[in-house]
Amino acid sequence: MKRTILASASFLTLAISAHATAQTGQADIQPPARIDGLEEIVVTAQRIAESAQRTPIAIDVIKPEELTRQGVTRAEDLSRTSPALSAANGGGANTVFFVRGVGNFTVNAYSDSAVAFNYDGVYIGRPTSTSGTFYDLERVEVLKGPQGTLYGRNATGGAINVIPRRPEPGVLGAEFMASYGSYDQIIAQGALNLPIGDRGAARFSGSYAKRDGYNSDGTGDQDEYAFRGQLYADLTDTLNVRVAADTSHQGGAGGGAFYIGQYNPTFGPSGITGYSFTPSGFSPSDGLHDVRSENYLASRFVGQAGRAGERLDSYPYNDSTFWGVTTEINWETDAGTLTVQPAYREASLDFSFTNAGMRSGRTREDDQQFSVEARWAGKIGPSIDYLLGGMYFDEDIKGRNVQFSQFVLTPFQTFTTNTDSYALFGKLGVAPVEGLTLTAAGRYTWDKKRFNGLSDTYILFCGNPAPPPQDFCPTLPFMPLVDNAAQLRAFYAARGIPTSNIPLYVLPGFVPGTPFVLNAPIPINDRINNSKFTYRLAAQYDFTPHNMVYASFETGYHSGGFSFARGLSSYSPETIEAYTIGTKNRFWGNRLQVNVEGFLWKYHDQQYSQFGFDLGTPPATVFLTRNIGESTIKGVDVDVEFLATPTTLLAASVQYLPTKYDSFVFFTPNQGTPPNTGCPFTPTTQVINGTTVSVFAVDCSGKPAFNSPKWSFNLQGQQTIPLGDNKIVLQAGTRYRSEAVALPDYLPYGNARGSFVSSASVTFSTGSGWYVTGFVNNIEGNRRLSFATNNNSAAVVVGNAEEPRTYGIRVGGSF
Repeated sequence: MKRTILASASFLTLAISAHATAQTGQADIQPPARIDGLEEIVVTAQRIAESAQRTPIAIDVIKPEELTRQGVTRAEDLSRTSPALSAANGGGANTVFFVRGVGNFTVNAYSDSAVAFNYDGVYIGRPTSTSGTFYDLERVEVLKGPQGTLYGRNATGGAINVIPRRPEPGVLGAEFMASYGSYDQIIAQGALNLPIGDRGAARFSGSYAKRDGYNSDGTGDQDEYAFRGQLYADLTDTLNVRVAADTSHQGGAGGGAFYIGQYNPTFGPSGITGYSFTPSGFSPSDGLHDVRSENYLASRFVGQAGRAGERLDSYPYNDSTFWGVTTEINWETDAGTLTVQPAYREASLDFSFTNAGMRSGRTREDDQQFSVEARWAGKIGPSIDYLLGGMYFDEDIKGRNVQFSQFVLTPFQTFTTNTDSYALFGKLGVAPVEGLTLTAAGRYTWDKKRFNGLSDTYILFCGNPAPPPQDFCPTLPFMPLVDNAAQLRAFYAARGIPTSNIPLYVLPGFVPGTPFVLNAPIPINDRINNSKFTYRLAAQYDFTPHNMVYASFETGYHSGGFSFARGLSSYSPETIEAYTIGTKNRFWGNRLQVNVEGFLWKYHDQQYSQFGFDLGTPPATVFLTRNIGESTIKGVDVDVEFLATPTTLLAASVQYLPTKYDSFVFFTPNQGTPPNTGCPFTPTTQVINGTTVSVFAVDCSGKPAFNSPKWSFNLQGQQTIPLGDNKIVLQAGTRYRSEAVALPDYLPYGNARGSFVSSASVTFSTGSGWYVTGFVNNIEGNRRLSFATNNNSAAVVVGNAEEPRTYGIRVGGSF
């Protein structure tokens, strides 16, 4: 039925496209108007086309030329463009987003991202499906703060809106860009716009990006292609339809990592008292599969297996395909404008990653989503405007074989999960007196989720893993790389090693040194129903057509999800309250732009993932997500643009972000060794289903939020040198991020150090629209840490780093 609806809309458009005219309708985006001074940028963050300078919300707008200059081809590249945004590859096709310290590290299929990603007006449910969208764009909008009042799914941190260029009726034209650079990087993008009669158009665009790996083991490479096709028809003077379809493929090895160092226990009279850290001496370019790195891992002692480690003997890969189709219908009447947008998307995921220091983390998963959104926007007299709408979102995910193979632990996960989300929303704007606008917006959301799956977990165990006394099993084979649990059982049975269906750490006494494989199958069949009313209240006062102040209060909500944990198989939503005050201004004949925003966020019930006991009988150790933590996030954003001369443009964006967890206490299992954390902890006990278990209470209150540097700024300069009909454009810029927490355990060696990353380019362009550019990015060669993790099996710390210095040449043009 879903496909039939979309196919019918597509057929309708094709059948009448010969009668099409120029675009109309409130949802249409007109090209930015060029006026004397600074450029005016049109955004649709509030579901209407309006100037960014007239929009009373916190938003960063990234223009297509900036995306090209920064080499943005994937979602994680966006962190180069916005001081508030942190984006990093989470392994395979996964992307992890944080906005001003709000986000989540979980990248599995049974949790939602805290930062919404919207492509062409369609909410993308999986952070694995953000690939293949960054080409032929109108702009990218980064909205800071809780979202979901007017569109999309709810999000506590913010939203990323990726908005493609649309077909232009009456225009026959093409444009292209191709570049070649270091690491044999090739990027090619092109677009073709074709008029259809006098009343419509088609637009076809594509992208290809390929490069060798940044790291010594070949990881950190790129091999992607994407294609998008659109048809637009103006059926009548008041009715228009646009149909868009896209597909993309992600290949290559994907993101890589390096060993930051190792931690070893320190001993006192009563046993282990803590841990000492020894740096590895490796650089971010020394990938995990480099010979030296493999030998480093093989030299580590794995206490649970009672033997030295061994090489990873696996290699990551991506082989994932994505496609989707959407139809946008706009009907303009004297009473208002109706917009309806159904959409359908699929993803077929097949990837393996090792950048967490795991032997192999393989995912084979099928995702399907269908959504439809309807909006009615109108006015009542000259001083009241309103918007009413509704949305339905349905997502079905099938995890065919998801495994995270490690030396001593391998879960084989199969599952199905479904989300049905319904929402009604509206906005009312009133202008009681000249210059003053009051806005109230609200949304009621119903989320229904179902989860049915099995995590068949196998754990290698050599007697007593914690000294003293330490058991040793020097010939015990580590977990092999196999496709299913039956193969793993057969592997150990052939070697005379039994498999026991008893949860870990609750075993009776074992003969010291006798190895076992422990099997802890965890079946979960659960459902959750969440509902929430969120709202936004705002006031805006325009002193002049170019100067205004605004203030707002809004609430946010991020749905709950699931874990493979008995008795704790689901967790609750997280919420946020955001206070904002700001001003947007143009001075000196539209040559100076100064925007200032102050914000205060209160973040509640943060969803945090860590090891803990479930509520089984007896309790088992599992990796689960819980609601913990209350934090205060506050700060100031300042954005300045200055057209110093008609040919000299200067820009600066500065964010000051002091964050603090007001309450952040969680419990980890006490297995005889203290937790490796930078937070204070206290041993205690808990009673779970009549069983007393030993735990540590870890208190990270007072610590800063994750991925939230206190200081962030971007500085840009552009000088144009006219040469008759031609010109030379010189560009230079730098971005700075101060120290930030990249390792959730708050250990100092897991912090991203403060660093500058600068870029420069020289462009020669002709009056006929052709150009050639020489560029260099990350002049300093700083590879800032973007994410870090503790690999507890081998007691090593693994880090993911940003890209190194790159340079190249870019050519392009339009005709």
